[in-house]
Amino acid sequence: MKWFTFEAAGEYLAIEARHIYRVIDEVKPTPVPLVPSCHMGMIYYRGELFDVIEVGVLLGQKRTTSKKNPLIILLRWGHKRLALVPDKITGLIWIEDTREKQTAYTQGEYTFRLLTPDEIWKTLSEL
Repeated sequence: MKWFTFEAAGEYLAIEARHIYRVIDEVKPTPVPLVPSCHMGMIYYRGELFDVIEVGVLLGQKRTTSKKNPLIILLRWGHKRLALVPDKITGLIWIEDTREKQTAYTQGEYTFRLLTPDEIWKTLSEL
């Protein structure tokens, strides 16, 4: 399976590529009041609404300065939509499907934490 990889809060993360709808830039989220600090706002993209989440802040990193023109990863799965702002996009990796539930994968000198969109959604709902 292909996994989309990125970096946030000093950690390498990966999400199964089938959940990636698009990677966009040049979009400024509209701020929303009374939300957790990791929530940067909302964007409307091609007729769909996405919550924009700064992944590093979600993982406990303090927000530094406002990111100018960040790359935004749009996720779609089931009827849910989410936009993630990583520190850096690193690419794609291939992981053989072993039918075992893996939470981490090591390739060379890098260890990737394997995430599902539902895990991110659950973390957000518990804030």
